[in-house]
Amino acid sequence: MALTSDQINVLRDSAYAIAQPITEFILKDVARRVAKAGKITDTAAYQIYRAQALGESRKAIEDMLRRQLGITHSEINRLFRDAAKKSYGFDTRGIPWAQPFEQNGSLQQIVSAAAALAKKDFTNLTQTLGLTAPDGKPYPLQKAYQKCMDGAFGQVFTGASDYNTAIRQATHALADKGVRFIDYESGVSTSLEAAVRRNIMGGLGLMDEQIVQADHDMLGCNGWEISAHANSAPDHEDIQGRQYSDADFAKLNASLARRIGTLNCGHTAFPIILGVHSPQYTPEQLRRFRDENARGITYQGRHYTGYEATQKQRALETAIRAQKRRCLVQDAAGDEEKLLLSRVKLGRLREEYARFSNAAGLPMQNERAQVAGFGRSQAAAARKTVEKYSAVKYNKNGTIVVTDDWKTKGKVSMPKKYIPNAVVETQTVYKNGSVQIDRTLYDEKGVIKTQIHSGPHNRPDLHRMGRFGEHAHDYVWNEDGTRKDRIDRDLNEFEIKAHSDLLKGGGNHG
Repeated sequence: MALTSDQINVLRDSAYAIAQPITEFILKDVARRVAKAGKITDTAAYQIYRAQALGESRKAIEDMLRRQLGITHSEINRLFRDAAKKSYGFDTRGIPWAQPFEQNGSLQQIVSAAAALAKKDFTNLTQTLGLTAPDGKPYPLQKAYQKCMDGAFGQVFTGASDYNTAIRQATHALADKGVRFIDYESGVSTSLEAAVRRNIMGGLGLMDEQIVQADHDMLGCNGWEISAHANSAPDHEDIQGRQYSDADFAKLNASLARRIGTLNCGHTAFPIILGVHSPQYTPEQLRRFRDENARGITYQGRHYTGYEATQKQRALETAIRAQKRRCLVQDAAGDEEKLLLSRVKLGRLREEYARFSNAAGLPMQNERAQVAGFGRSQAAAARKTVEKYSAVKYNKNGTIVVTDDWKTKGKVSMPKKYIPNAVVETQTVYKNGSVQIDRTLYDEKGVIKTQIHSGPHNRPDLHRMGRFGEHAHDYVWNEDGTRKDRIDRDLNEFEIKAHSDLLKGGGNHG
């Protein structure tokens, strides 16, 4: 087969992307319905809503799948046709009597049959879709919808959790696991994208084997050459670039856990006539591939072979996709606070992806991190959030920039960990009518560093610092994350200036 490792990777990415619109639609749909369920405070009203929501979701998903299947079937036809054309074109290059691809009837039958089987398999996959419920188990879509909504409503209704916590618990597994393909015979579930990619790539591999075998027989070949590329996986490195007789190749392929030609790796095999076709790579070139692979890189104190570096890059791309999916779910659920944190994490993953790729000398392939539904507007919002929290910032007059205004939340128990470099402003209203506004500053790791209090917490007898009781708390943490100390002190000159708007303008009044 003539497909290069890069072309095979493109096919893999295209196969993976086919299922993404389905995943994006279902995740956002269930997140919206869970968020609404959490706001209902009456059992009877919830039962009515649940029945309505389940019916609406079933119809919405059925309509979406009907539309998407038409688009997907066209895309599958294109993938199979393009792969076959590239493969056939390479094997018959320079042969004037070879039939053109479009006029080769037997070849067209192979492509049509393979594409038809792949389309049938994809349609079957969509009949066994599921989601991971809050209990961590996969369920069919309707059952999963019900469990997610029941969980959100029950947590809030019983007072076990506040609204935001309940919604996060109900949707956490959705964002992490995505839409699942459930094999009811084995009980195993797989992400829909991975299941679709596996099926389509398997179909492409079988089709290609038929095509190259037909080319092999038509050309009177008696052997095979395995392609070669940099950063090969260990199980194929010693056999790549070499020529084999028909019998030896069949014996070799049968012994491999990952057979050549199945497209589960970047290697392919193409027909040759032994003694006539010279190898595409010299022994010296193959030795250079091995040496460069072993040399690899050292990144942050760890050595990676060339192959391991490509796998690390794939893992980062997977993490970026998962983080984008979390953003979509949290946006649909209306969880603004968690969405901000996810956007910052997404930005840091992107930065790490760029750093690692540059250190490894690997080209960034941002298309591999794309997620349906996460377009330009979502990317722009994420970049804006990353810039907002890139560092603690100050206005021209020297006052600190508040990133999060939580004053409307009332008295808040500040989380130990939040967004790195966040400056959160809160407000407490005491029974005697006095109001105190405070600020919490998080360090570059997102851990509470300092709290600035504009007054004495309505207890001037206990807080005698400052003119109006203003004071600071510095937090010191142990390596295991437990609090080591909290230091109470007066504000220093820098803090008095940075928080002068808080200290002057009614930060503490009664």
